[in-house]
Amino acid sequence: MHNFEYVKADSVAFAAAALQAGDGSALLAGGTDLVPLMKDELATPRSVIDISGLKELNYVEERDGKLHIGATTSLSDLAAHPIVAARYVALAQACRLAATPQLRNMSTIAGNLLQQPRCWYYRGEHNCWLKGGETCYARNGENELHAIFLNSPTQSRCVSVHPSDPAVALLLFDAVVRLRTADGESEVPLRELYVRPTPEIRNSVALPAGAVITEIVLGASGSGRSTYLKAMPRASWAFALVSIGLYFRVAEGRIEDARLSLGGVAPVPLRIPTVEALLGGQAVSQLDAESVADAILAEATPLSKNGYKVPLLRGLFKQALSELMA
Repeated sequence: MHNFEYVKADSVAFAAAALQAGDGSALLAGGTDLVPLMKDELATPRSVIDISGLKELNYVEERDGKLHIGATTSLSDLAAHPIVAARYVALAQACRLAATPQLRNMSTIAGNLLQQPRCWYYRGEHNCWLKGGETCYARNGENELHAIFLNSPTQSRCVSVHPSDPAVALLLFDAVVRLRTADGESEVPLRELYVRPTPEIRNSVALPAGAVITEIVLGASGSGRSTYLKAMPRASWAFALVSIGLYFRVAEGRIEDARLSLGGVAPVPLRIPTVEALLGGQAVSQLDAESVADAILAEATPLSKNGYKVPLLRGLFKQALSELMA
């Protein structure tokens, strides 16, 4: 690990100013991703700004009909919060499935959203495209865990998948990320925070330079039904092979306001608007799960070793639909 300066922030304003002033600074909250990245020399910040002690960033509150989640709220606290557990079920489930209990106690919601890919080529010694090289070795290599959507060279030069579970659930609730920089405050829809890596920006997260995430605001009502399901390579606490978030309301026997999100299958967490439109207005008694699953998978293009994700996603969607119907 490279030498670095450690700075303890006493306010969000201090952290934002230090980020803007510092050359290659990084924020530290739970550290569950940053520290391994530093050990592997994938991150070499000259200064580490510790915001873990800022109580102003640790809360879950309902205001103006929206749920406000402070950036340093732990996944454990978020999953156990009564409002989240009762009304934003998919988010509580995603937080519980994200990691081991020890890591959930340390991991913060903002840090989880900003994770870097778990691709073995990226995390290993290979100078892959995402690290500044010329080749995405997974495209024609060991790609069992990689993308089946948005994975052509014209769509994304990198075929790794984003590892966050809560991000997939938060997309169901039209989450907005609020930011603080030395110049002031701003906000960005969560779905716009994630981008397909380009030669100019070799990252799947488009966080503005010098920005501190202060909170995540859930805009959609928690009055509907929601669920988050995740298929993993072992029984518990692994990264998703495939994950799915599903939300809708039922009124007079018909589905309303359907939302569908996917994880583990693309370089970014995905919403599928065409399928949401297909679900919306359908009579529950006449819903054909197979045809909806066909629509979800219409643009899937598996790589050489991850074709199993297609039937896995189909089965996971049918399970999620069955749970909400019940």
